[in-house]
Amino acid sequence: MKRPVDRIVEKLGMPQLIDALAVRLSGADLTSLLLEVTRRRAAVVTPADLMKRYATDRFVAATTASFSALRRAEDAVLSACADRYEAIALAPLVPLGTHSAIATVDQNKVLTTIRNNEVAADPTNALALEAATRRTVALRADPKSTDVVRLAASQRVVRTQHVSGPGDSRTFSCSASSAPPATRAAAHSRHWRRANISRSMPERFSGSGRPK
Repeated sequence: MKRPVDRIVEKLGMPQLIDALAVRLSGADLTSLLLEVTRRRAAVVTPADLMKRYATDRFVAATTASFSALRRAEDAVLSACADRYEAIALAPLVPLGTHSAIATVDQNKVLTTIRNNEVAADPTNALALEAATRRTVALRADPKSTDVVRLAASQRVVRTQHVSGPGDSRTFSCSASSAPPATRAAAHSRHWRRANISRSMPERFSGSGRPK
């Protein structure tokens, strides 16, 4: 069975197109090319087009979960680990390849941007990058540093897997923490018990913050 990309390349009569874009062009040049393509496409979009897209695109739909309930859940989780973890506000984007390189997630399950980034799909990956960066800084200052980096965050994330059913969404809130492997499991269990998350989360959500 032909992949969609094979059909596109055949239709354009450019068999080397994918190789040229993926390998031969630098990241900056590819970004410039895609920016021009999207600029031209955006220039012909009408308000009616936007309304139609907003009504049918699950990536942009507002969540049906109560904002106040989600906020209470996030506060409960972050408060439960405030004694040992530093809560940080993560950026909504991470470098291209973060999820596939750290968590071995197929890139097709991640929403990729045209600026060499991707939308966050799991806060643990960004927390790992931030923790590694902080450890690098600490070791540069003191090669014998044993400082432990413990971070926590709650983040709206996006995943591209197909979902179905009333109220289901490809965007959801997810809370996570980063700590050394030897202490992470016990710490997570302790913090979830302390948060008593079942009293704070909307009915449709599990303790992980992911849609059931």
